[in-house]
Amino acid sequence: MLDPSDAFSGEQRGFSLVELLVGLAVGMIILAGAVTLFAKISFSGLENTRAIRLNQQMRATLDFIHRDLQRAGYVKAYDPANAASVASWDVVDADGNFTGRAAMAATIGQFGAITIGANCIAYRYDLDKDGALDGGGAESFGFRLNGGAVQSGTNVDCAGAGNWEGISSGEVVITALTFTEDAADSILYEVVGDEVDGDGDNFADCGAGETCLHRRKIIVVLSGELTADSTVTVELRDSIKIKNDRFVDFNNI
Repeated sequence: MLDPSDAFSGEQRGFSLVELLVGLAVGMIILAGAVTLFAKISFSGLENTRAIRLNQQMRATLDFIHRDLQRAGYVKAYDPANAASVASWDVVDADGNFTGRAAMAATIGQFGAITIGANCIAYRYDLDKDGALDGGGAESFGFRLNGGAVQSGTNVDCAGAGNWEGISSGEVVITALTFTEDAADSILYEVVGDEVDGDGDNFADCGAGETCLHRRKIIVVLSGELTADSTVTVELRDSIKIKNDRFVDFNNI
């Protein structure tokens, strides 16, 4: 007679200790891989979020610079909405010289100069639209890099004088700010004088006794990093065409 336990002896066999350990090891490897992948995805998402945040903060600063710098040289004296101003502006003599522009050059010239220094730009515009440069530097403006922040100010120059205050976010450390005039897209155009130059195009040879328009394009490069994580960096570049041409009066040079 068979022992009932013999019929089930082969089927009741469990895992050996070695098999159990091997199974646990394989499971741990799979789990470790899943955790690592999840961590990488999460970290990548965090980096992207930080980069987007940094880009937004710096873009806001650069947009502010762009909008204000486009006003450089503006003066009410030649506001297109002023019909008398436009009529005076377009007066031309028998030789084709814009004498109306020459007469206005002294006033407009007060606002036209742009000074570019190391990490700095200074300029003027007719803030109160009265056609004259106000005293006390109220219509002298600028941007500069100072202490890891972009600053703007009034009554300023690139030597450091004036009233400056930060405009960039404290979440960002600005590492570089440069202003460069794009020579290839900035020209001198003669409007009063002999209108003759070396190559006949009236653009380059402005000199004594002549008044010229200076059309300018400024390249701005802004670089920064997150205050909380210096490995997250962004560099932005912008081209700003100055809307108001600068008068260059060579009569007094």
